[in-house]
Amino acid sequence: MKKILENIEAIRREKGFSQEYMATKLKIKQPAYSRYFQVQDDMKLSLLEQIADILGVSIVDIATYPVKYVPEDQAATPVCEECKKKDEIIDNLNLLIKQLKQKK
Repeated sequence: MKKILENIEAIRREKGFSQEYMATKLKIKQPAYSRYFQVQDDMKLSLLEQIADILGVSIVDIATYPVKYVPEDQAATPVCEECKKKDEIIDNLNLLIKQLKQKK
């Protein structure tokens, strides 16, 4: 979860969004938003989906940041080793999603 939280913050800063902006969009207070990143609290899948939507990225792109899972240039075919690494990330993300759903 730590890497995903770090990636969320990196994407947020890259897009120029403040924590206050994110909290407002999520309809929570800024300290509540900040707490997820200070104590590396577990986050429900629904919140992760909302954050991804606000940032304009997929959950997969959050997990693989700064590399996009689906290259913008569709003509570029990734090498096999790169595919294996990305598939491993997807498997880990699916495991995380399963764990988050169990916490509901």
